[in-house]
Amino acid sequence: MWPTSLSRRLMLSALLGVLAASVAAAAVAGALAYLRAPDHLVDVELGEELDDLERALRGDGAGGLALGEISSADMYDALRKDTAFRIVDADGRAVFASPDGLALQALERMAPGADALQLQGEDMPVHLKVGERQVVRDGKRYTILAAQSHRFVERLAEYARKIHLGAALAAVWFALAVFALVVWVNVRRAMVPLQRASAIAARIGPRTLSARLRVDGVPAEMTPLIDALNAALERVEHGFRVQQEFLATAAHELKTPLTLLQAEIELSQGTDKAAMLRETQLMARQVNQLLHLAEVSEVHNYRFARCSLWALAADATGYLARLAERGGVSLRVERAGAEPWVEADEGAAFVMLKNLLENAVRHSPAGGVVTLEVSSRGLAVADEGPGVDPQDRGHLFERFWHASGAAGGAGLGLAIVREICVAHDWRVWFEDAAGGGARFVVAIDGADGPGAG
Repeated sequence: MWPTSLSRRLMLSALLGVLAASVAAAAVAGALAYLRAPDHLVDVELGEELDDLERALRGDGAGGLALGEISSADMYDALRKDTAFRIVDADGRAVFASPDGLALQALERMAPGADALQLQGEDMPVHLKVGERQVVRDGKRYTILAAQSHRFVERLAEYARKIHLGAALAAVWFALAVFALVVWVNVRRAMVPLQRASAIAARIGPRTLSARLRVDGVPAEMTPLIDALNAALERVEHGFRVQQEFLATAAHELKTPLTLLQAEIELSQGTDKAAMLRETQLMARQVNQLLHLAEVSEVHNYRFARCSLWALAADATGYLARLAERGGVSLRVERAGAEPWVEADEGAAFVMLKNLLENAVRHSPAGGVVTLEVSSRGLAVADEGPGVDPQDRGHLFERFWHASGAAGGAGLGLAIVREICVAHDWRVWFEDAAGGGARFVVAIDGADGPGAG
């Protein structure tokens, strides 16, 4: 079973790789050793012996011939049935020869030009292969003859294979042990920064959101993950702080009308129903907008589907027609181009558009016109009110923010608009209207015509 620990996975992977490479190398070496034919091995050995004899053969400076030291002289002495050599002159007389034995006797009786001999041993025949080479020393030609048996070469090759394979196996196991030790130490050291980061992450809670994971000593491959976690923690801390501020501000906003309502009940001998109704309506409006804000702030509450911006504009203007009529304000819809369609949560998009139109109606003077522009690029709501002071424009989309002199609102309408736009990947901003009023623009990059998609 594959281990769940990262360090064990790394160690096991490295060990498996080295083991596979070692097995492959041993298999190739063994195959090369065992697949070499005996005849080829004998030819190689004969060639090496002829080279050795040729190097040892030299002139003595007086017209004669001398034989120097032969590296395999002891072999010729010990294995007289399996190895032999003769060096003869141009007349066929032996100049030098190996110690007397069956192999040398057979070599002396060998017919000219033969390349193989066979001796009858005590229990089995001995096959000899003969190599021949012509050399010249001091102007005289000599012939070097060397003979070796198949069984001798095969035993040497078998012995060499055993030595080489044993040494290779011992080297492989030792290398694996050293490699495992080195990998274990390095992996343990590499895991220390990750364990330290895990310990810090385990201590993070609502009261310690400012803590961040350290990247000192962390492997380069893990640094992007640590950076991403730190960025996520920063976003969580910011969201948590915003929610705390939101709760404090909401409590403060609801506290004022509740205090006024309680004072009206306790101090007045009669019941001012109009004042109490006004305060309860204000609290109801604030509560409704708080619920809307809580709902649109959670992405899982959205249900996206294909809808028409023209239909949304018609629904929103129809819903606010009576409010606009009471304020003496006219609602006008301007459509440009083909009917635009978008992927959106229809209910949330309706709330967004309703808040923008309601805000424009409340800030427009009697007789003013609120214009809703609909195109393939998005929406825009413009009014003919007093506009927004430059120092207030940076606070328009903040929660519970009220412009100086404004009354009757909870300060959440534009904050709700921004949350809905963020959830849809739309952009919303404020700009001055052509007539001096306020104009809010919602840019929808994914809008298309009715035939698209």
